[in-house]
Amino acid sequence: MFLIDDIVLRSLGIEIPVFDLFWTFEQIQKHSIKQFYNPEKIKNKIKENRLLYEFGEVSRNEYEVANAELMRKLKIAERALEMDLGSRMDILE
Repeated sequence: MFLIDDIVLRSLGIEIPVFDLFWTFEQIQKHSIKQFYNPEKIKNKIKENRLLYEFGEVSRNEYEVANAELMRKLKIAERALEMDLGSRMDILE
């Protein structure tokens, strides 16, 4: 019901920030994207993986598999950052 209310109110140009369901979803999405596509976190995991390999905690094969996966994730995160996926997109305005 709140979704329908939001659509009707927005189409009339009325926004109630406290009850704005779209705004809430956008904030959740923005936070999720920021956490999931964080290049610094991924770079830290790459460093950690390298240290584990150097100290003999993981085998060369495990290191290479993990490193390849982390590099893939880093590439995706950098692309997401370039595209600015966290920006607000209003389709109704």
